[in-house]
Amino acid sequence: MNFRVLCAAALLAALPAIAPAAEENTARVAPGGPTIDLGELIARVAKKTGKQFVVDPHASGAVPTAGFGVERVDYPMLLAILRVNGLATFTQGGVISVIPDGIARQLPTPTLTADDPKIADDELVTRVMQARNICMAQAVPLLRPLMPQFAHLAAFPATNTMVIVDRAANARRIADLLERLDKQAGSKQDCGSMKSGS
Repeated sequence: MNFRVLCAAALLAALPAIAPAAEENTARVAPGGPTIDLGELIARVAKKTGKQFVVDPHASGAVPTAGFGVERVDYPMLLAILRVNGLATFTQGGVISVIPDGIARQLPTPTLTADDPKIADDELVTRVMQARNICMAQAVPLLRPLMPQFAHLAAFPATNTMVIVDRAANARRIADLLERLDKQAGSKQDCGSMKSGS
């Protein structure tokens, strides 16, 4: 009997020594695999990169970490993780906002008239471009299926201008496709005789 009491006392005494080691590993194992709190992951990247983040209250929860080491997550990788978890980012005044992608197109993303390679692929941008030969309104139904649901693509027929709101990488792709279509058209189309896209 005394032996059992001694063993139990020894185990209880060892618990405080074990607990700090367990707290150091913040990745938790969920039924679908290990996860980390999104806020904690962002805080780690902020500390590593010196970047400032503001996180929307609706952008929270656990992020699966299967397939990558949390300690190796850098800024581009964080953006990719946020993208696959339905979140988007944009930078304004040196501060990176993390938001649900469903509200992304209503926010003041950087407006570009040409590509800016300094903007990370997964950051949100607004791109404005004109065409010489094709009718931008006709390109909308052609290109809109290549964009995620939250993104925006609209033509302004009066100036034959296209407005693209999307992540920078996809905005570059859409802009490149528009430029190629415009070059291949060869001569100016009569936009007035065509139906506008929606």
